[in-house]
Amino acid sequence: MRNNYKELYKKSVDLGEQQKLRQQQLLYEQKQRRQQQQDVHRPMPDSDEGDDEEAPENPEGQSNTQRKQGRQRNRASSSSNSRKTPHLRLQQSEWLRHRPENLCDWLLLPCPVGKRCLVIASNGRTKVYNKAGRMTMQLRTLLPGDGYVQKFKTVLDCVYVPQLETFYVLDALSFGQQQLLDCDANFRFFWLRSRFDERGELSQCSKRNEKPFKLLEYYDFEDANAVEQALQRYPQWEDNKPELDGLLFYHKEASYTCGTTPLVCWLFAYMLPDVLNLPVHSGYEAPEDYLPSAALDFMDDFDKKLLEQRQQHKKAGKAATEEPAKEPAAAAAGSAAMEQEPDDELEEFAELRSLLDRERRLELGELDMDCSPASSAVGGSC
Repeated sequence: MRNNYKELYKKSVDLGEQQKLRQQQLLYEQKQRRQQQQDVHRPMPDSDEGDDEEAPENPEGQSNTQRKQGRQRNRASSSSNSRKTPHLRLQQSEWLRHRPENLCDWLLLPCPVGKRCLVIASNGRTKVYNKAGRMTMQLRTLLPGDGYVQKFKTVLDCVYVPQLETFYVLDALSFGQQQLLDCDANFRFFWLRSRFDERGELSQCSKRNEKPFKLLEYYDFEDANAVEQALQRYPQWEDNKPELDGLLFYHKEASYTCGTTPLVCWLFAYMLPDVLNLPVHSGYEAPEDYLPSAALDFMDDFDKKLLEQRQQHKKAGKAATEEPAKEPAAAAAGSAAMEQEPDDELEEFAELRSLLDRERRLELGELDMDCSPASSAVGGSC
């Protein structure tokens, strides 16, 4: 009986099946939200305008034109409130724990090793934020919102490679006057490619563009040859700069989600033959603790190790903040000791000088004529 219950329990918590259900539910919700937004912004006839024009008089003393302008302001404010976006955060992926039923619904995006960041260009400035939402850099760029066009706003999801001082663009939340947060991934990637083709100066370093921005290539699983060539290419980029970290899988109909989403998934290159049954170049070697038959177990162990590393990093950060608080006290004690040591040395020097002067005067016979200084110096009496 125990074994049967154990098998039922394992089936009930199959993470792969749960991921499928969450993907389907999230796709449905995003479609509904996009449809509602289209309905909200669809122009509708205003039936109240005719009634206002026929009204003989206004009990509040306002003209028909003023009342009409007031209604327009209310509609504009209500529509702007409905378009308010939540606090911007980076989109986080999940492990791809199963082979999708239709791979043609997905896009493949190789991701380099680097630091994930959110680049926001607005009001003539470009700022870079890390995963925790802390600003790590401020620079000048030619992105819309900075550079020549400062009245718009651009928000890019990037990977920054410090060794190359380059931003590699994964995705976008907005680009200039085009809002992309609620657009599907297929359109976002197409729009980014079009804009970067028009703005070749973004990929070059200059006085007005202090660090280059390079758009990463994506591959549609409908084009089997292009995907196969990408998986058989090693290294992924020329001279292995930057290095390949892993592969991202975007569902074509997925909106950008500020947070973790099952519609953007992740695999290391060496895991594709075991999870998706897709061959990769032999140069993508698996670590020693990876077993092809236990790819899902490797994902769980990897997450546990990553969690432990983050906890240790937090503890180290707390210890580093406590040490500077102790250093000022130690420094103050050390400075007090240094101030006291010169005073002691002066006192000893004065006593020695007084003693030598006393011995000299005794030899010259001057002590009997004036003995007060000697008594004050050594504390004795004549």
